[in-house]
Amino acid sequence: MAIRRVEALEISEFLGSLLASVVNAQAQSARATVAFIDDVGFEDTPEGDRMRMVTLRYKKRDENDEITEFEVAVPLLALVNVPSLAVSEAKLSFSYDVVSAAAAPDSTSGDGSNVGKAIGPRPAIVKGIARKKTTGDAPSAKVTAAIDLDVTLAQQEVPIGVERLFDLAELGITEDKVEGEP
Repeated sequence: MAIRRVEALEISEFLGSLLASVVNAQAQSARATVAFIDDVGFEDTPEGDRMRMVTLRYKKRDENDEITEFEVAVPLLALVNVPSLAVSEAKLSFSYDVVSAAAAPDSTSGDGSNVGKAIGPRPAIVKGIARKKTTGDAPSAKVTAAIDLDVTLAQQEVPIGVERLFDLAELGITEDKVEGEP
């Protein structure tokens, strides 16, 4: 799609919108993790939410050295990987032509006091446009403005609360002898 209108943008608007998109993607990932834990790990019962358990039966020798059937109940969350992705690196690259630059106005109050004044140097307001690129030969040439965004995802470390939940899931593993069955 050809660019029809180009406006001057402050670099903070340009970078801010790109970085906000990365942050929003991270937030969506966190919500997906919470939804996964809730949907997969818990079930609604009349007594309230309970960990969803997987029950397996197997045979082994008991304390009397007889082959006996046992049943083990394991919380499902202890058996599956919980998806928890995080942006570990985001690399932005673009071509940007500066068209004007100025210092930001003072934020002092009308009485000359320093109330509300920013500490440190005033930020520059830089306006520019994304540089157009022409690709291909005329008449089929395309004029575009490109932003390259490389994002590296990594499995996030398990948050302390989820780690504690896994500990509780491990404590919830039970093994019982099945009575009355050969």
